[in-house]
Amino acid sequence: MIIVPPPPSVVRLACPIEPGGYHLPCTASPTGSSVAVKGVRVPRDSISIHDRFLLGTECDSLLARQLLDVTEDSIVASGRRGRLESIEWQGRRYARKVYLPTGPASLRGIARRFSRGLLRHWRWQRAFRSWRAMEAGLRIGLPLPIPWVLDTTGEDAVLISSWTPGEPIHHWVARCSHHGWRTNDQFGFCRWIGSRLQQVLSQGFDTRDLAPHNVLVSGPAEGPWELGIVDLDDATVGRVPSRHKLITALAQVGHLPPTISASMRMRAIDQFLDEDGDELLGPRRKAISDISNAVTRMALSKKRKMIAEGRNEPLAGWGLGADGLPVPFSGAAPRR
Repeated sequence: MIIVPPPPSVVRLACPIEPGGYHLPCTASPTGSSVAVKGVRVPRDSISIHDRFLLGTECDSLLARQLLDVTEDSIVASGRRGRLESIEWQGRRYARKVYLPTGPASLRGIARRFSRGLLRHWRWQRAFRSWRAMEAGLRIGLPLPIPWVLDTTGEDAVLISSWTPGEPIHHWVARCSHHGWRTNDQFGFCRWIGSRLQQVLSQGFDTRDLAPHNVLVSGPAEGPWELGIVDLDDATVGRVPSRHKLITALAQVGHLPPTISASMRMRAIDQFLDEDGDELLGPRRKAISDISNAVTRMALSKKRKMIAEGRNEPLAGWGLGADGLPVPFSGAAPRR
């Protein structure tokens, strides 16, 4: 293993790596540029205490420990991969995601091909992927969370990022529609969301999960609006996605509950194509047809899944009540 010595401009820090544990000298430039620690190449926009504990450029080791230790305000979401918590520290809100490790069956296959060190990274590949996407998005101004801390030293991985305001796009639209959303404002919103999605995807944002619940919107019904994209476990930022990936992503975010009309979706797609989206997707008619067909397939798949679970109500699986308004997540309460 080759250890790369730090350049003269690098300062040495004493950084805690375990609660109440010892200190390990680490290197970091005053501006937080890239460092080599123990032969590991560290992302340019973070400080690495070592390859299992990363800090964002605005975070020091003391703040990191405080954010890791503070009790959550609420559990926003929970599932087999882990849970998402809302935390607050010194008047500022953060998102704290606790990851469960990749399943042992997947790791056994990886272990046959990689070293123990790389295996550890694969164990937390979703957390590292999310961190890298946030860093890359921050550099080019994408509407993604800002990374603060990634800790993979314990039994679970913990990723702390800035809190993204807003609510899932279909929930936001439901609230606006319930309070008499003006037609002109609806059309303006459709044009805006189509334009913003084109800007994001054309800058190299690539994800396998651009579902409506990961596309957050904030702002009043009449605008201005803000976009935020969350859950980056399957996201990268780099090359512009292929046409197939773009079609899939647009179909995912366009797969909306029946409370949102097809005409609103079409206005957004038209605006996407008008914003040079046709350079990404090719001829307009073919692009619209492919997106619509993909949305139909997703809708049928979701319907079959809901029926298999014994849920036949029209809005099943959308987080909406019979009145079309969002229902609270049952786990959204602080632990006592």
